[in-house]
Amino acid sequence: MSETGLTETADPDEAFGALANATRVDILRALWYADDQTATFSELRDAVEMADSGQFNYHLDKLTDRFVTKGEDGYELTLAGRAVNGAIHAGAYTMDGSIEPMALSDPCPACGGERTFHYEDERVRVECDSCDMTATALVPPGVFADYDRERFPAVTSRYFRTIYQQLGNGFCWHCEGQIHPTVVPLPATTLHLETVPDDAADLPLVQYDCQRCGAELIGDLGAALLSHPAVVSFYHDRGVDVNERPFWEFSAWNTDHARIRQRDPFRASVTYRTGDATLTLVVDESLDVVDRDRLDAG
Repeated sequence: MSETGLTETADPDEAFGALANATRVDILRALWYADDQTATFSELRDAVEMADSGQFNYHLDKLTDRFVTKGEDGYELTLAGRAVNGAIHAGAYTMDGSIEPMALSDPCPACGGERTFHYEDERVRVECDSCDMTATALVPPGVFADYDRERFPAVTSRYFRTIYQQLGNGFCWHCEGQIHPTVVPLPATTLHLETVPDDAADLPLVQYDCQRCGAELIGDLGAALLSHPAVVSFYHDRGVDVNERPFWEFSAWNTDHARIRQRDPFRASVTYRTGDATLTLVVDESLDVVDRDRLDAG
């Protein structure tokens, strides 16, 4: 047993192999929709419409302890079983689609140009028509399933905000593993831009690396610190609710908004603006805020 008290009790092949049967997936979905997400053996068998009790018991047994557990009131889903249902509803395995590009009303934060919203191949892409600044992110199709097309940009904004809040709390958006953020110059990241800004060496970005699954996400300082109390209160005092504004409105993709101040020790800053008021946060290499400067217009 590890020092944490946690052990891996099944190989991934074995765990996911248990799901390689339509009846077993039906059992998990039946429990998901059952009253209080609990059902007896007979209730489950009726829900999946399997007459052969022995055959049904065989499939249920393959799920028990890993995806399903048996309690006093019947069978219920484990966290793993809930995660499988969540993945099904997210559409990651069952949905696909794309939309025609949509013009966005909010200008590019880097140059003020017009931007276009794209969604295809499970990826959102927000492109500027005037500069090379492009925001991209994988978004499961199920995120958009219950919304009209014209609301896709607003839904994406909320989804991005949710991802960054999860990253800020130290959890991977894929596997819930530990996330370590590092503030680095743009050229040190894995971003591939057709045109590199002249001031790229002084433009700080945040690289989030998952210590468990190896996933990587690269974002800007403006997005990374948007939930910081100093930022939220700065805008609140000016009558602005950051949760009601498009997420990309606070992006900092040029050195007018964010820049590296020094390398040793490493310091980078990002400035938020509303009207004539500004708030500047200074961070170290680990994204910890080490200084702040707020200037309110008189």
